[in-house]
Amino acid sequence: MVMIETERLLLKPYTDQMADDVFKVVSKKEIADTMLMIPHPYPRKQLDAWLLYLQKSFELGSAFEYAVFAKEQPDRYIGNCGLVSVSQTHQSGEVGYFIDPTEWGKGYATEACLKLVDIGFTDHGLNRLFGRCLVRNPASRKVLENSGMAFEGRFKQEFRMNGVFEDTDYLAILATDYNSKRPLE
Repeated sequence: MVMIETERLLLKPYTDQMADDVFKVVSKKEIADTMLMIPHPYPRKQLDAWLLYLQKSFELGSAFEYAVFAKEQPDRYIGNCGLVSVSQTHQSGEVGYFIDPTEWGKGYATEACLKLVDIGFTDHGLNRLFGRCLVRNPASRKVLENSGMAFEGRFKQEFRMNGVFEDTDYLAILATDYNSKRPLE
């Protein structure tokens, strides 16, 4: 597991030593409000289990999630981005991400997602990557669009969050589309 660099970000493999910093971000209500699988309040014990799961998934090749840090503050955890639900059989995976609300609007999610899309196709040989977001979260949809994904459909009332059924938009990109848009090297 190696650290990955983008223009402004460092994407680092998760370690147990990051737990307290990760908890400060993942436990924010704004994160839970925009994420399908993150509860609020977020139990500290659950974070330890999640970090262990991330490390095991990386080893198994079923997920490749990274801790996101801005280069200007390389020790301050600002979010997560990764390939989740990776299927080697189907050569597909999902791009997932969240960024600390104090850093929203700076393009960090898009920058990280663009890098993970590239890694998914070039390093892992995937054929299809998708992302999903709550319909009421247009900023997240914009991240997926800016990462090269196209709208595929809307799942009505797919998830129930805080007693409310939520619609979810699905966007995706295929390797052939990605490769046709890449600059020649």
